[in-house]
Amino acid sequence: MSRRRRSKFESHRPNGFMQFYRQIYDSSAYRSLSFIERGALLHMLYHFIPERSEVIAMSHRRLAREIGVHKDTAGRALRRLEAVGLIRMVDESNWYLGSARSYRLTFMPYQGRQPTDDWAAFQDQGQVSPDKVPSIVGQLRRVSSQGGL
Repeated sequence: MSRRRRSKFESHRPNGFMQFYRQIYDSSAYRSLSFIERGALLHMLYHFIPERSEVIAMSHRRLAREIGVHKDTAGRALRRLEAVGLIRMVDESNWYLGSARSYRLTFMPYQGRQPTDDWAAFQDQGQVSPDKVPSIVGQLRRVSSQGGL
């Protein structure tokens, strides 16, 4: 019997990897997100560990601290991710017990069930957030009446 040879180019990196599907990347739900919201989604994906817990406990303050934004910005990002269907809240926070809200990713399996893919039903309304640049394709160049540009 022959022995299977390992490639000398295989990389062995600690802490695993994150899986992000191209179908989600190409979706209108993902494309409608600002860069901060995309960073928040990737951070949520970073905390998703299927072998341990499919639920991600994340407060606005914790997300803000870990991605380097204001807590209100982090809260808006989480609400927007929920609005487009990429995450769903599983448990509400409890101030007395000190527990944060818990979320799940809708594009990953949850409790032995297939992903719900709520993001696939999202229809972009053409909203432009402050940190996104609108497309200039098809816009006419304006020329002033005095002959200058």
